Amino acid sequence: MDPEEEEEYDSPLEDGMEEEEDEEDQDDADLNSPLPEDMLDEPLGAVGQSRQWMESDEGALDREYESDPEIYSEEEESLTGEEREGGPPITEKQKQTRSEHIRMMALRKHLDQLSEKVLEKEYQVQKCREALKTCREKLEVLEKERDQVYLRIKEEEEKENNASVHRLRAQHGRLLDELTAEETLEKQIIDQLDEAEYTLAKAQVEQGKFLLAGEELRLEEERMQKERTENATQRGRRELLATQQAERRRKTREREHMAAVRERERKHRQAMAAARRSREQANKFLKETLARVRAQDTEDEERSRQQMEHRMRTLLSLKTNITANRENLRAVQARDRAMATEAAVQEEGERQEVLGEGGNPEEVLLRRKRQKQFEREKETFEAQQREKQQEIVARIIREEKQMKHRKTQQPQLWPDARRDRAKRVQGRKRKSRIIQHYTSGSSSVEYSADVEEVAPPKGPQDNKLATVSSDDDFSPYGLTSRDERGDSESDSREGEDDENMAQPEFAGLWDQEHTAYKVPEDHEIPPKPVGGTRMEQQVLQQTLEKHRSGIIRKQVAAGREFKGQPFYSKPDVIHFKDFDVGKTYKKKIQLTNVSYSVNFCRLVGLSEHLKDFIHLVFDPPGQMSAGMSCDMMVTFKPMINEDLEGAVEFLAQTGPFFIPLRCTTKKCDLSVDIETVDFGTQVIGETLRKTITLTNKGALGTKFEFIKVSDAKPRTVTTAETSLGRLTSDMSDRAVSSLSDQEKVHTAESGHKPDIHVTPPDEKALEGDGEGDAGKDGDGGRWDVTREGETTVDFGLGSDFLDVSALDGMKIGQVAMGDIGPFSSVKLEIIFAPTVPGKVDTDFEISFSDPCSDSIFVRGVANAIDVPVWVERQNVDLKICMFDRLYQDSIVVNNRATTALRLRFEVPKELRDHMELLPKTGYIQAQSQFSAQLKFLPRQTLSEDAPKSFDKETGVLEAPMVIRVADQTRPVPFTIQAIVTSSDFEFDRKDIDFGFCSIYESVKTTIKLTNKSILAQPYGFVSLPETVDVQPNDGFGTLLPLETIELDLIFNAKKAKEYSFELTCKSGINRDFKLSCKAVGVHPPLELSQSVIHFAATALIDSSIASLHVVNSHISRNEFTHPVPRIGKGEIAPVGPTSFEFMVPEGAPVNVSPAVGTVLPGKKSHVTVTFSPSLLDADIREEVVRIRTRLREAQLKREEEEAAMAARKSELETRSSDKKGKKADKKGKSPSDSPAKGSKSKGPTPGADKKDPEVEIPSPDAIDPSSDEYAAARAALMRNYRGRFHSYTVPCFVASGECGDPGKLPYNKYNTLYLEIHCPSVRPSLIVISNHGRTMTDFGEVSIGQSVVKSITIQNISDKTQDLKSSILDTSGPFLLLNSLRALQPEATHTLIASFTPHEGRNFYETLEVHTPTSTLGITLQGRGMTPLVSLSVEGVLDMGHALAGEAVTETFKITNTSTLAVDYTVQLDSQSYQKPAAAQGLPEFLQRGEPGRRNLVGTSNNSGMSVFSCTPSVGNIPAGGNQEVTVTFNPDHHSLHYSDGARIVLFGQDEAAVLQLKGRGWDHTMYVEGCDPLDVSVESLEAQQHEQEEEEGPEKLLPMLLTFRYVQTEDKLKPAERVLEIGCIRSLSGAAKKSGEYSVDNLQLATPKGFNVDQPKATMEAGSSKKVVFTWAPPAGHDPSEPVEATVQLVLKGDATERYKVLLRGLVVSG
Repeated sequence: MDPEEEEEYDSPLEDGMEEEEDEEDQDDADLNSPLPEDMLDEPLGAVGQSRQWMESDEGALDREYESDPEIYSEEEESLTGEEREGGPPITEKQKQTRSEHIRMMALRKHLDQLSEKVLEKEYQVQKCREALKTCREKLEVLEKERDQVYLRIKEEEEKENNASVHRLRAQHGRLLDELTAEETLEKQIIDQLDEAEYTLAKAQVEQGKFLLAGEELRLEEERMQKERTENATQRGRRELLATQQAERRRKTREREHMAAVRERERKHRQAMAAARRSREQANKFLKETLARVRAQDTEDEERSRQQMEHRMRTLLSLKTNITANRENLRAVQARDRAMATEAAVQEEGERQEVLGEGGNPEEVLLRRKRQKQFEREKETFEAQQREKQQEIVARIIREEKQMKHRKTQQPQLWPDARRDRAKRVQGRKRKSRIIQHYTSGSSSVEYSADVEEVAPPKGPQDNKLATVSSDDDFSPYGLTSRDERGDSESDSREGEDDENMAQPEFAGLWDQEHTAYKVPEDHEIPPKPVGGTRMEQQVLQQTLEKHRSGIIRKQVAAGREFKGQPFYSKPDVIHFKDFDVGKTYKKKIQLTNVSYSVNFCRLVGLSEHLKDFIHLVFDPPGQMSAGMSCDMMVTFKPMINEDLEGAVEFLAQTGPFFIPLRCTTKKCDLSVDIETVDFGTQVIGETLRKTITLTNKGALGTKFEFIKVSDAKPRTVTTAETSLGRLTSDMSDRAVSSLSDQEKVHTAESGHKPDIHVTPPDEKALEGDGEGDAGKDGDGGRWDVTREGETTVDFGLGSDFLDVSALDGMKIGQVAMGDIGPFSSVKLEIIFAPTVPGKVDTDFEISFSDPCSDSIFVRGVANAIDVPVWVERQNVDLKICMFDRLYQDSIVVNNRATTALRLRFEVPKELRDHMELLPKTGYIQAQSQFSAQLKFLPRQTLSEDAPKSFDKETGVLEAPMVIRVADQTRPVPFTIQAIVTSSDFEFDRKDIDFGFCSIYESVKTTIKLTNKSILAQPYGFVSLPETVDVQPNDGFGTLLPLETIELDLIFNAKKAKEYSFELTCKSGINRDFKLSCKAVGVHPPLELSQSVIHFAATALIDSSIASLHVVNSHISRNEFTHPVPRIGKGEIAPVGPTSFEFMVPEGAPVNVSPAVGTVLPGKKSHVTVTFSPSLLDADIREEVVRIRTRLREAQLKREEEEAAMAARKSELETRSSDKKGKKADKKGKSPSDSPAKGSKSKGPTPGADKKDPEVEIPSPDAIDPSSDEYAAARAALMRNYRGRFHSYTVPCFVASGECGDPGKLPYNKYNTLYLEIHCPSVRPSLIVISNHGRTMTDFGEVSIGQSVVKSITIQNISDKTQDLKSSILDTSGPFLLLNSLRALQPEATHTLIASFTPHEGRNFYETLEVHTPTSTLGITLQGRGMTPLVSLSVEGVLDMGHALAGEAVTETFKITNTSTLAVDYTVQLDSQSYQKPAAAQGLPEFLQRGEPGRRNLVGTSNNSGMSVFSCTPSVGNIPAGGNQEVTVTFNPDHHSLHYSDGARIVLFGQDEAAVLQLKGRGWDHTMYVEGCDPLDVSVESLEAQQHEQEEEEGPEKLLPMLLTFRYVQTEDKLKPAERVLEIGCIRSLSGAAKKSGEYSVDNLQLATPKGFNVDQPKATMEAGSSKKVVFTWAPPAGHDPSEPVEATVQLVLKGDATERYKVLLRGLVVSG
């Protein structure tokens, strides 16, 4: 652009700057006034001028830098300063003041609040409308349903279906209620909607008040944004210069770095040579060391082998012992089951007995079970209570020691009488003192001592404030030293307070003498007789008789008078049994009318002595028909522990009646099941035990004592140490005495003595036999009893009792005394062990501590005899025997007689097939032994042959045997005992179907083998087919008693056929157990080259690859030459292409490629298997939780330490200030006035109320996988990974034919192949430690052509040096590795530098692999190349309007950057393009309509050759989301209506983002007219222009203009045809031109008769305005529609020159 034109272009902008200064001066005067429009438009020119100045200087700077960059770098600061000085100065007026900024912010905030308020109100209105719509829809539904129900009611009434009518009426009523509720809700919603709409209208009105202010604020903000953009551009230019200088410095550093690298390589080569020599020397020593190590390893292996053999021997010995012990254990378990069965039978017998007596067996048994459960819970509770009491006592003792220690160290924390007296001020009220007493529950009770100041103590009741006398104050230690000390100190303080009482200044109301009201005591009021006075009783009796005489009447029905009780009560007697004082009991009584007709019932009253304890709730039901019932609730709340009896009186129509009421306390109901114990005849030397049961059917427990009457002795009760701990003698005495007092009080209140819990005897019966256990106890007959008072009472049975009981051979068992609880029983044992022959008759007494219970006497009767022949073993135990196995033993018989005797052995008849004694007859010599042989062969029919002797369920055999002795009437009995068990093995399944099995695979099924015997048995599978294998241990092993093991049967088909066979399992006694099996062999059409893949140890985030082949070897269907694919004996698979598909299990880190494929006959397909181990998401989330928890704990700990330090610091400061204050007091006061040293410190002790902070554990599901914590946890787990091993089975489905879509393969499941993959994973040797351990580096969004550099830091976490190598990135790709790799030492790090330079707009993804000898680290590089996008504020065409030739017109449009990156743009005009000459050679646009190709937007050009249109700024940078305003200037130099050009927005000099067509019209004079029919083309001819110039020199000529009217002829209406001409006046920038103009239409009178008319024939035009002139035409009357109508008028335009137009008006009639 020429300088002259540049000055002309800048002139309007300068004028705008001057006008802006004037307007801003005016704006400073009034900040609150709104900005005018002309002021808002003017800064655009200033901005444009500033931008033009910046562009011109930038071009100069660029040229200077290109000429001499070194000089420019040295004078960078000076040039920058010159640039700043060369531009127009920025005045203070152009800067926005702070008050304006604050006003704009406040206004913007207010406008945003108004907008939010309007949106909120609109949402409320919408919500109310939706609710109203829903309500009305529901109303319609309810109305329809109501009408339907009404119609159904009518139908059912016609059918007389009353049930449906009632139901439908109820439904109709509910619908009416719902309709009413919905209508009410509708009204409420309408009211809410009206209120919301009113609020919305108010908000909209308020928002409308600020519309103008908001528009002004928007313009001002845009101007500020424009200024900020300009400043950013200027800063960017300076930063670009700095970047270029830094680039030069970087290149210098790179040259120095390369030199250093070459030097380091030279030194490295020298070091490698030295290392090679050292390695050769070290190899020699290494061989020697390895030889010594191998020798040492050989010795260690020999030592380990010896140790292993020793362990094996030990384990075998242990196994033998375990087997032996198991046999004993099985026997004990069998006995326990027998006892449990016996108990169940006994329970069933008791149930039948109770049922036979008419009782409720379920209730009785349930009561017993609950009583036993209660006793167990009670014992557990008492044990816990004892432990807690011990803890409390220990804590109290510990606290007392701490208090003593603290009082010794810090005496100032305890009150001192002398200190208090010294600190007391006369005339002031003394503060309250708190006296604390510690109770047994370690709780403190506080009492105020202010009452003592009112008046001195007047009686013993006043001391209650200082002494607490209640049961809760009991302490097992009496008064502690602290309490005694506190009492003495309080007494001394009270005395001092009396002497130094401060006197008030004036007397109050409390000092006046006042006689308080005295409540009379109970003994002062005369007692009232029970039941009232005599007169009251007489009046009551007369009134009752009067009422009864009018109510009671006889009831006669069917000639019979009713007599008896009219109402029947259920239950008959209201009995509250076994009540406890203080509890409440309720019973519901049902009264039934059993009279003949209607009757009523009224409650009269209750016995007088029951009214304090019984409360009746009875609602009189009125008249009741016969058989009707009513209820009454009786509530009993006992206050005394006594039996109560009375009655509830009622009055009926037939007379009064009553229901007995009885309340009984808990009592003992003791009895024994057997009163005479008959031991029968017993041989001397044997011991026989009999048990009696002592039962308590009452609700009160008691102590009992079981003694022998002949040797009864007083029993001594010794008190053992308490459960609270081991006390001193004084404390123990006090504790026991206190405990005795408490027991007395408790006994007096509850009516029964404390419970004593005795360990049941059957719990100790399992420990051993009676004599053996008695011998183990030191006291012989001691029994421990524990009471609720926590004192252990030991009842001892001395040695004298044992001596007395041994005289007649009859004695009591271990339980001699104890406690029997309510509804429980105790087993008492009597032992008879005769030593001399004869009859024994002994009495036993059971005495009780309950005074209401009488003693029970039991009689023991026995007869002791002396037999000459006796068996050495009364019970011959054969242990455990198996069916159908022979067992032998010997029976030894002794003879104490002096003569020989004949013996005959008898076996029960039912056992003769199973047992035999040989010889059956024999002679035993005098005083010698005889041995008989016992043979026992149990058979399976034992349970049927001898059901009495053999228990089939337990397997226990007890066979009574007899030895007959000649000349002796009494035989010698003995018993043969054995546990007979089965020797069977049992399979859980009889038949096993392996199904379809491929010849390339094995099928495994699991069976369970159970040993039904209680003895261990070996087993083994023998004669196995070659297709079957049994594991473990190849099918051999030993089964323990009743043990069940799982065995794996593995079947491998050899060829395609059907298999059927049997498996034989042999036991240790050579028994066979058969198992039937069948299977179908399958030959698949395809086979795998390998069925198992063993991957090498693969590091995490690494991958390992293995390959295999899928082979199709099926080329012929001839089954006689080779095996063919088939399923069993089925059809042979067709020969042809065969498809396969691998299905990888979900979650497996394995990938198979290709997963789907087709194999031709005789061919094979290559398949790749990739194993990529990774960490589980759940493990990573758990690690994140642990990391957060540790951080939170550390934070809390740090806060706790800081708080403790702050508290300690404040305490030290307080102490130091106290010390300073004490020193000052000592200096300034006398010793008598100084306070005591041990003054109490105010405030709580630091840390006294401190609680352990709770750490909140986050939820693993709430963790974001993209968070930094997740990545850090993943890196931590990788660093500490210990390795894992997984095995996966991948099925391969096979189908004949070509494969289709994946997952839809028509396969046969029996032809499936299986691939087993073993996947071991280990810790990687390299990890990424940058970016929280993420292996993915995201470069983000980068503009095309720009570069971004990022660094990645890796670390060697292995214990070896790793040589690093990297993969080669794509050479034509955008990623580039900028530095090299080196060897990494253990725990060393290395930083990789990568760059990203996109060349197109898309996503880029590439993996950089860093290889080590053991693993590979994959680093993912990703980035996105962004194609910048911009939008224009004007779309398509920018019309510049009209301009005078030689003058310029400007318009603006905005380029908005809609992308997320800053873009560089260039505005290119088509008229300045190098393609313009080529486009001009083509046909004009009006001749190539419809032809494809690039549209030529260039129109008429200036005659001077200068561009008609220009855009500024044509080059710039737009930040992300920003915009740039471009000014377009239209400057024509001659008249033309076809000025046009194309403005193309090009980004980064490459991509064309948008095209904008620029149009304008140039005129020679200020007046112009538009809207006529075109008479020329858009392309001007140079020859025509020359002709026009020649004509202009001649006389004035009329310019032609054509207006064509097309009148549409319709039948319904007639509308004249219209044509509009736009006539305007251009505002000229030159002052000499005329400012206004006018136009006129002449010769109109000639056109009017032909139907033509003009609305405004003449008018005046202001400069810059335009006017539309409307020409109309309507055909005149009698016009021929086929002929056009023409007329001519003259249009005269007068402006800076006069122009005349000859306007030809032509009218045409067209059909509609």
